[in-house]
Amino acid sequence: MTRNPLRTDFAKLWTALSISLVGSEITMLALPLIAARTLGSTAFEMGVLAGVGQAPFLLFSLPAGAWVDRLPRRPMLIATDVGSALLLLSIPIATIFGGPTYLQLCVVAFGIGTFALLYDLGHYAYVPALVGRGQLTKFNSRLQISHSAAAAGGPGVAGLLIQLLSAPIAVLADAVSFLFSALLLRAIRKQEPPVDVQDQAGGMLSAVRDGLRMLLGHRLLRPIVAISVPNGFFESGLLALYILYATRNLHLSPVLIGVIFAAGGFGAIPGAILADRSGARFGVGRTIIGGYALAGLAALLVPLAVGPTAAIVAILMLGKWFGGITDAAANIHQWTLRQVVTPDRLAGRVTAGHRFLVYGACALGAVASGGLGSVVGVRAALFVFAVGMLVSPLIALPSPLRDLRDQPADVDDHPLADAERPTPPHGSEPIPGGAAPVAGR
Repeated sequence: MTRNPLRTDFAKLWTALSISLVGSEITMLALPLIAARTLGSTAFEMGVLAGVGQAPFLLFSLPAGAWVDRLPRRPMLIATDVGSALLLLSIPIATIFGGPTYLQLCVVAFGIGTFALLYDLGHYAYVPALVGRGQLTKFNSRLQISHSAAAAGGPGVAGLLIQLLSAPIAVLADAVSFLFSALLLRAIRKQEPPVDVQDQAGGMLSAVRDGLRMLLGHRLLRPIVAISVPNGFFESGLLALYILYATRNLHLSPVLIGVIFAAGGFGAIPGAILADRSGARFGVGRTIIGGYALAGLAALLVPLAVGPTAAIVAILMLGKWFGGITDAAANIHQWTLRQVVTPDRLAGRVTAGHRFLVYGACALGAVASGGLGSVVGVRAALFVFAVGMLVSPLIALPSPLRDLRDQPADVDDHPLADAERPTPPHGSEPIPGGAAPVAGR
């Protein structure tokens, strides 16, 4: 019996991503441990190291999205895997010659963050070309399962590996995982369609502008942004205070905190499995809006958790688990919706614009949480951010997203309503797309 080439190729992509995700969990734990235990880094230096790894998402998202749209995606994914592997290999090599320096750790963290950004944008744009838009919900569910499994089991595997073999050897294992991922991507047989050069002649700023106009002008993408940005602000603020509250106010040990966070990953697995069914029953739009709102409701359990330690842990695990279910279902459908309605030539830029806005909101939320917690107390601040997570998705209720029943069958070639479409500057290309939204949405 002949195997379906589509399933075989997607299995290679899925396996490559899954291996990289688990490997990345190792490095996320190993680099800070090397800084803290081997180099004796200060709290400020630890914060800088963490910030350096996230900086590329804020610095490069918009131009990277335009760049990704000008390149074949699969070769770029392979190159980012190989680049990540080479960067990580520098850590065990440096260990042989006296050990890595703090500057080297920062360079590696920044480089890995940059490659992770390119991989994120590239694989998001590549999946529709590989599986077809009609299969996106199903295949995105599988990718979400990999993310969830890595989040649930990755830290435990990473901790065990670091404990048994040392942090530099654990980083070596991650480097090997990236090389194996590159080999799997290289083995995919389906040829990519050629890059659409329709708007390649324009400059970088023009390309970035086109992506943002698509993201903020589309009648279905605009509500996604309206949900994602404030939701990212409030969720980031809550997470920034979560561990502080759990350790100082609830007196929970690191092991118990790890168990609580793992519950979120385990919850996301059934959420990913049931995403297709929830979309069919409640509609895609209501699954997105309701899923994020219910995740906010689950977050309210954090400041409400009281009683003996066992009860507190059970309540927090329940909140993480339930929030993981609803958040995963909402994520899958909003990812799929963005992929379906975005033309291939704009996929990288639209994703980059979304990432830029959301990561910017997350950074502001984390800073705001510290200020609010200092003024009103940590528990009260957690209430504020949890309520914000609950209420912010409701912004989209008056939008066309609420009544979106099914995922569109194909690219929405007419993303902007006539009344909404701005007139392009003289001599510029028309806005990607056309005049009217797909009927029924």
